[in-house]
Amino acid sequence: MATITELSRLIRDHGDDEEEVWITHYSSNHQILLVGEGDFSFSCTLATRFRSASNICASSLDTYDDVVRKYKKGRSNLDTLKRLGASLLHGVDATKLQLHPHLNCIKFDRIIFNFPHAGFHGKETDSSLIK
Repeated sequence: MATITELSRLIRDHGDDEEEVWITHYSSNHQILLVGEGDFSFSCTLATRFRSASNICASSLDTYDDVVRKYKKGRSNLDTLKRLGASLLHGVDATKLQLHPHLNCIKFDRIIFNFPHAGFHGKETDSSLIK
């Protein structure tokens, strides 16, 4: 018969839960909402480092088609996030989250708004738009 210590070790070593990963202020155990994503590179980096995106909901003001058209790595970042289990939302206005049908009732541990979308239309590399 196994002891409590042996059972604990078996559960820890063979359980479904991965070890918690921390990246500065963010834990793989946090429920994380990212708003205002551009090419989704930040959320993709978090998900890759966490080895899962099941705790990540990443959103953009842009539609999916706009992300793919405007950002070189947009499609590959979105594909990676989807493969790792992220929730992806497009057309989300970060100033009206309380009105969003999927976000208004979820509690998040972290909400990240790295670089608010400036509302421009065009390519990300156009220096006049960046100014």
